Amino acid sequence: MAVTLHRAPVAGIDPLTLYRLMWLRVTVFVVEQQAAYPEIDGRDIEPGAELLWASEGDEVLATLRILREADNTRIGRVATASGARGRGIAADLMRAAVEVLDAEVPGIPILLDAQAHLASWYGRFGFLVSGAPFAEDGIPHLPMRRTRLATERLVLREWTRDDADRAFLFDMYRRPEVRRYLGDGRVMADAAEVDALLDCWSGLAEGLLGVRAVETSEGARLGSVLLKRIPWSARAGDGHPEGIEIGWHFHPDAWGAGYATEAAAALLALARAHGIRGVIAVTNPENTASGAVAERVGLRPAGQTRDYYDTVCELYASVDDQGAPTARD
Repeated sequence: MAVTLHRAPVAGIDPLTLYRLMWLRVTVFVVEQQAAYPEIDGRDIEPGAELLWASEGDEVLATLRILREADNTRIGRVATASGARGRGIAADLMRAAVEVLDAEVPGIPILLDAQAHLASWYGRFGFLVSGAPFAEDGIPHLPMRRTRLATERLVLREWTRDDADRAFLFDMYRRPEVRRYLGDGRVMADAAEVDALLDCWSGLAEGLLGVRAVETSEGARLGSVLLKRIPWSARAGDGHPEGIEIGWHFHPDAWGAGYATEAAAALLALARAHGIRGVIAVTNPENTASGAVAERVGLRPAGQTRDYYDTVCELYASVDDQGAPTARD
């Protein structure tokens, strides 16, 4: 008998099937894992919540849950019946869930809390560890995150720690022409520095915020685009919250093709569509190429400022956002 996939909110599931779904979840998460916790947690009936499941006739083989939260979506309650394991059914459900969410809210992070021993399995679907490990009901877990935003030529996604991503980042940041206008200009000298960089970037992930890899639709890596909180210089800010900065770092082989403009414009549009206003960009005053990108994505020159990064920056501010900052000496 063929395995079929289904998707519906709780209110749209017939009582017998819903009973089998909940029975499966309790069997796996409470009985098998010996965790006495409220498996029926009230979140299945939240607005936007849906269950996905695979069945063979009347038998429920596997299930998962989608939640739609304010700044992200979430996948959880991934469970497979003991007799159905090893058939790739849960993987089919994960792919289906990711496809639904990528199509529905492109670029919005999908989060999940993975049991630690399953982190590599979730990695097959583009999820990356995004925070410190924690224990839930005595079981080690890891927070994980996935984003994907496609443009005409590009895909914006999470950076991974696989060998290809790490090698690309080292090759990009070891180049003086890339580092010339970044920080103190020091180039990477050791590939191990990439791990520290990825750790730093992981800490910047917050809702839509974070550092994304940019690659062609064919998978060729090009650089990074970022949307993150921008730190004030010492004694700047006057107690005001940090603003939101957009930026881009690209490999020299990708310069001159409009990739930075295309990636930054897509990320800025995503931010605005989800209520993030007053986005700024700051560049080294000598980096006229980066300033030109800022203007092409709709940011206006606002003069020089010492408000950020404890140095003099050219400031570019959103033209259509109320309360956009202006430069201060």
